[in-house]
Parts: sequence; structure tokens; C-alpha cells
Amino acid sequence: MAKVRAPLMSFDARGQIAKSLVYLGWKGLKTVRQYVIPANPKTDDQQQQRGYFTTAVDEWHTDGFTSADAKAWDLLALSLKEALSGFNIYVRLKVKALIEAVTWESFTEVSPGTPTVDGTTITAKTELLTACDVYYGTKITAMFNTEEGTPVAGDLSVELTLLTASTKYYFYIKDKLDPKSARTGIYSFETTAV
Repeated sequence: MAKVRAPLMSFDARGQIAKSLVYLGWKGLKTVRQYVIPANPKTDDQQQQRGYFTTAVDEWHTDGFTSADAKAWDLLALSLKEALSGFNIYVRLKVKALIEAVTWESFTEVSPGTPTVDGTTITAKTELLTACDVYYGTKITAMFNTEEGTPVAGDLSVELTLLTASTKYYFYIKDKLDPKSARTGIYSFETTAV
């Protein structure tokens, strides 16, 4: 790999030329290297992994997420302090579930309801049949309080009480029995003033 200064009579060059040379930035340096066709062995394991990614991406698009759901996944990504989007986090969790042969169930249409001075009712749609925990708290990284709920005919409803007035709360939902099989991003709501 060669370092270049003002490549191709310009300040910067990126991409390939005639399947011969590739200009790129590498660790802050302007470089040029020979064009090589990337290896693609198409092994069974590689094809299986690609299948997991395809399934995860397809389900992101078909699970029925609203824009609020997508924002909640983005907020989860932000709380993890990684350079990832909510989509990336969802795909990561979904692929892990597929690798471990765990059935993933999504929560959609998650709503904090209409908050009052000291409470609210969290609702969501899910195909999950087992108990769920709603984790909540006043900081995006400190949701230590939990309330349990069990979906009935695809609808989950969990009441949160004894909240503080005029306070912003964050919450997410997870499967109680197998946290790897279902979860949401992080949602928020604010209780009303006294």
C-alpha cells in the first residue's frame, strides 16, 4: 500500500480505477493499493450466517414497528454507548437469538398510555404468551424498578404506580422467562404536574 499526496491531481481520491488501483483513506492517511477481488468461499456456515442476517433484516421491516418503536430502538443504542443504530441493535439481538435457536417475539405498538400525576399504563402488542417485565426509572441507564404483566390475546397491559409528579421516566419491556427471546427499545413518558 502506497501513501499518496494529492492523488489524481486532487486533495482526495476514493474508489477504484479500471479494476487496477483502489484509492482509499486508511487510519487518516491517503493510500492507494492494487485492486483485489474479495474472497467469498460460500461455506455452509457463512451461508447460514447470511441467512440469519437476512431473516433479521426482513423481520425489522415486517414486524410492524411504528416510528416510535424505531426511535425507542435508537434510544437503546444510544444508551449502550456504541456507534450503532437501533436497527443495528435489533439485528444483533435477533441474530443471537437465531444462532441460539431461541424463538424471538417482537413487541409492537408500545405506548406509555396517558400518564397521570403518579402513574400510567404501559401497553403493547405481542405474540408472546409468557410473563413480561417492564423495567422503568428516571435515567436511561438506571431502570431498576420492575412491574410484571402477562399478555392476554396478544395485548400486554402493565400499570405503573407510585411515580413522582412532573418527572420524565424511561422504560423497556423484556420477556421474564427468557430475556433473549423478546425485548423492546427504550421509551419515555413524563408524569403530569400536581
